[in-house]
Amino acid sequence: MKIFKYVLLIVFITIVKMSAQNPDIEVIYHETFLYDTASVQTDIIFYFEVINISNEDQIVFVVRTINELPFPEPQWSSSLCFGELCYPSDIDSIATSGGSNPPLASGDTLFASIHVYPQSGVGTASIQVQLGTFAHPTDRVTLNFIATTDPSVNVEDEIAAGNYFLDQNYPNPFNPSTQISYGVKEGGFVSLKVYNILGSEIATLVNDFKSPGNYIVDFKSANLSSGVYLYRLSVNNFVQTRKMILEK
Repeated sequence: MKIFKYVLLIVFITIVKMSAQNPDIEVIYHETFLYDTASVQTDIIFYFEVINISNEDQIVFVVRTINELPFPEPQWSSSLCFGELCYPSDIDSIATSGGSNPPLASGDTLFASIHVYPQSGVGTASIQVQLGTFAHPTDRVTLNFIATTDPSVNVEDEIAAGNYFLDQNYPNPFNPSTQISYGVKEGGFVSLKVYNILGSEIATLVNDFKSPGNYIVDFKSANLSSGVYLYRLSVNNFVQTRKMILEK
């Protein structure tokens, strides 16, 4: 029984690393499509985290590869940010190369974000960023974000029309509960389960037929101890596993 558990753990971790598309980092992202009322006082913010899963310090870079903004009127702008430091809107590439942003130590997390600044009026912005490390610069993680002030744009319908997905739980780390979002492209039997780090099943969150669409489930830590847990979505031929951290 112990051998089976260790093998299962290796499979789960491999899937998580493959989803990052880079051997040095794991990327956690949250909302990729946000709506807000048109206001020059409010910026629309997309948060994501970069975790150094290697054994070495890593210079992490973020490159803005698409910056499609309403033009010419109203004129929007967007900025790349590390922590609370946001760079000028004309800078398309930033990195943890020194100064206030030193290389990312092994096991540490870089908190980053994209800020979109809408102006008065209705519009939609499409932003794409790629993340990687200087050690493996061609192995990049691509994130796509859409910010809109147009109430006619249906966020859920657009996402549901895409592929199956399993989002990173939020908040993460969490205590005592967290939310897990997932999407079903075609109707089918959905299994969403939680495992401990040894691969033992500790909770079944979904075990039912689901129609196409987006879903959110709550996971409560109950009497669980602090540590890393895995959650796995299986529907039709789609299988994805992510990890979450419980901190008490």
